[in-house]
Amino acid sequence: MTESPARLREHLQDKNEAAAALFLQFRQAALEAGEEVEEKVSKSMVAWKRRRTFATAYVKGKYLECSIDLLRQVKHVHLKAAFHTTKRVVTHSFTLEPGEEIDADIRSRLKEAFGEVGAGTAKNARSSSGLAWTVS
Repeated sequence: MTESPARLREHLQDKNEAAAALFLQFRQAALEAGEEVEEKVSKSMVAWKRRRTFATAYVKGKYLECSIDLLRQVKHVHLKAAFHTTKRVVTHSFTLEPGEEIDADIRSRLKEAFGEVGAGTAKNARSSSGLAWTVS
C-alpha cells in the first residue's frame, strides 16, 4: 500500500527539484523491493516497511538522505554512517547528490532489507533463509 499521490506531493513541495527526482528513484526502488511494501509519509520523511520499517528517505537541501536497515554491515561509496539500532540490525545512512543515481547495489540492499529486516527480526519468528521456525 502506498500513500496517496497528494500526500507525497505535499511532502516534496518546495524541495530541490533534482533532489526530489533522486528521492523518487529511491522510492521506486523501495516499492520494488518486494511484494506488499507499505509506504508511510510523514512531515519529515518517508518510510517503507513490510512488518518492520526497512528503509527511510528525505530531501535535505540539495541532497537525498536515506537509510537502509540490514542484518550486516556493508560498504558503499555513498555510505555516510553505519550503526546498530538493535542487537541485530545495522542502519546504513547514505547521502546522494543530484546527478547521482540509485545504483544496482542500493537496489539490491533494499531487496535484502525487505526480506530480512522488513519481515521482522525476532529470532523465533524467522530464520535468515526466510523459513519460519517452529518452537516446541
